[in-house]
Amino acid sequence: MGTTLVINPGSSSRKYALFHDRKSVVELRYEATNIGFEMCASGTNSQQVCSAISREDFASAFDRVAAEVKNYLQKDRRQLDTVCIRIVAPGTAFQKHQRIDDAYLTALRQRESAAPLHIPTILLEIQRIRKHFPTVKMVAASDSAFHATLPEVARNFSIDRSDAEIFDIYRFGFHGLSVSSIVRRVHATTGANPERLIVCHIGNGASVTAVKDGKSVDTTMGFSPASGLPMGSRAGDLDPEGLLELMRLKNLKTAETEVYLNTRGGLQGLSGDSDIRQLLDRRTKGDAVATGALDHFAYHVQKAIASFTVALGGLDMVVLTGTAAVRSSELRALLLGKLAHLGIVIDEDKNHALVGQDGTCSVHKSSVKVVVMRTDEMGEMAAIVDCLNLSS
Repeated sequence: MGTTLVINPGSSSRKYALFHDRKSVVELRYEATNIGFEMCASGTNSQQVCSAISREDFASAFDRVAAEVKNYLQKDRRQLDTVCIRIVAPGTAFQKHQRIDDAYLTALRQRESAAPLHIPTILLEIQRIRKHFPTVKMVAASDSAFHATLPEVARNFSIDRSDAEIFDIYRFGFHGLSVSSIVRRVHATTGANPERLIVCHIGNGASVTAVKDGKSVDTTMGFSPASGLPMGSRAGDLDPEGLLELMRLKNLKTAETEVYLNTRGGLQGLSGDSDIRQLLDRRTKGDAVATGALDHFAYHVQKAIASFTVALGGLDMVVLTGTAAVRSSELRALLLGKLAHLGIVIDEDKNHALVGQDGTCSVHKSSVKVVVMRTDEMGEMAAIVDCLNLSS
């Protein structure tokens, strides 16, 4: 594997990790919250240290990362072999892991409007990579590759078939790296290889994925990462005529509608707050608006879980992952509290004990096992580099 820098630019966070011989040696995470910006850093055998940073520090995160990487390489007399970056982009061309070249970047720019919270940030990161490490090979880790196994009944939209083919309009799904990392490690965590698995990735972005025999068979996100469940600031699925009426009444152009759907929808639109932590705090204080927004979110997650039992023909295990789900036992109870009819029953004591760590929180002898697992997108991306043939 050599030495690989892994970059995961999300909608509200940027994560970086330097791997040498499959082990993480430097990690830095930058996150935007409703109260400011935070940076957390850790190295080999060291505890994570977090501190508040400025907006300017958040914007120039890669400069700090590049300095840390160069310092490590110089100290240990090593060279950087590969940079791997997570790619969130609709399109069949982006549904595989591959080398990044000029043709790839041209195609990525052409899809920029379809993922405005992700692609512009990705393109900026690639510019910075080329500035600091101009000769290093770059690899695109596709966030939709895991969903390439979707059957036609799930992948196709009910539009004119020729239009779908010409314009490449299909359900591509996202959070694939996260789900893949769960599937890869679920046996080590639970001692089981569930035939019928549902993975709920709950962070600022949110999705539910049905996995049968290790393969994705359905997922809530569709053509773009703005679709599916309501999220932090993304609206999720909308009635198309309702959206058209909103565009007419507000006189919104296409680009303005993109911004609206991605920044004024979801929990932000319902409550004025996109941060689930803040909403949970408001809920405990009796805030009806926050409570309503969280109930709305939980209802749509529950509907997705229930509907995917059809795709799976039953259910053996539910895994909750993503920052928000792993951090909060209160959120987990809210999301799964009304699914007892499916055999999903949480043990309250086990659930409260699992904060920031992996484990099972369902009741003893539950027909459906409920598991909390931290996602490992960074490790998944490092493994992708190891598997790709980079000799050419």
